[in-house]
Order: sequence, then structure tokens, then C-alpha cells
Amino acid sequence: MKTTTKLLSILLLIMLNQSCTKNGGGCYTPQSYYIPLNAAQLDQTPYFTNPAFDTISFASDKGDTLTFVKTKTDTTWYEEQGNGNPDCGYDRVFSQTLRNTYTTIKGNGSFEVKHVKKGLQIFDFIQFRFNQINFSTHDWVIGDKSNPAFIDNINLGNRSYNNLTKIVKSNSTEDIAYTFMNVNFGIFYVEDLIEKTQWFILNK
Repeated sequence: MKTTTKLLSILLLIMLNQSCTKNGGGCYTPQSYYIPLNAAQLDQTPYFTNPAFDTISFASDKGDTLTFVKTKTDTTWYEEQGNGNPDCGYDRVFSQTLRNTYTTIKGNGSFEVKHVKKGLQIFDFIQFRFNQINFSTHDWVIGDKSNPAFIDNINLGNRSYNNLTKIVKSNSTEDIAYTFMNVNFGIFYVEDLIEKTQWFILNK
């Protein structure tokens, strides 16, 4: 009887020790962290900060006009696994994505823009869809004079633009489109190399 009691006591101590290790000693309660896009990042485009860009118009060199009106701005959170261990659980890191959805009120086209934050990575992205062309660039590239894609000044459509960045869209074999972008106008020129069409922004 004493042997059985002793064995049961030892087993209970082992179970308590394991419970403490998982829930107390050496463990902490996993945390959730939310990492929003900051003001400096949002200032890389006018889409989330300037109400004048709730409506955006482009004219083509073929005489067509596209006008897009923002219908909503929504936020999603990209989840990544943070610090932790299998016994205790892991932290959860949520990084913000802002998206502007636009409807087309003139012409036949489409427009959408996202600003994507990645908490555990060093690169954040600005992503566009202009008609059927998807563009993407790191947000820190915009206005970075050390980047090879930086252009100091360009004249387009009787207007001068400064501190701009060229963003190229390619498939597996060739460039299919490119756009210019800066912090004041977002994308203000798009050239579709497949359709051989140039688009100029009309926003002042």
C-alpha cells in the first residue's frame, strides 16, 4: 500500500511539474501585436491622405477618358507567427493592409490601390491595378534618389513632374507596361506596351 501511495505521489509530482512548465515556469502568455502603416509610409502616395484623389481621371493618346471614384477604403491584417515555442504557444503579429476600391464612372477600365505592410519583413509594398495591368513596388523606393528607377524630372502632357520613380511590369519574356509615380500624384502616366496606348492623369 505504501509503495502504491508513493508511486502515485511521484506520478502526481511529475504531472504537476509538466503543468507548471507549460503554463507557468518558463512560459509566458503569447501576445498579439498589431503593426499599422505609419504616416510616412502613407505619404508615399496621395490615395489614402488626399481627398482630391477620391476621384481620378486619365486621358489616353487615342482620345479615351477613364474616371474612377473611390467606393471604400478597407483594412485587412496579414498574420505572421512571432516568438514562442511549441509547448507554450507563439506570439501573433498582424500587419496592416490598406486598400482603396474604385468604381469606373466613365470609360471602360478599372483601378485599385493597396499599401501592404509586412511586420516581420523589411519590405512593404504599394500595389496597383490599372485596367488589367498589375504594378508593384516597395514603398521606400518612391522618391529614393539612390534607386536606379529614380528620375529627377520629366515633362508629360504639358506638365512637369519631379522626384518620380519608374515602375515596370514584365512577363517572363518582355516588358509589357510601365508607369511613373511620385508622392503628389501617385501614378500619373501609364504606357501599355501591348495595346500601344499612353494614359495621362487629368487630376490637378
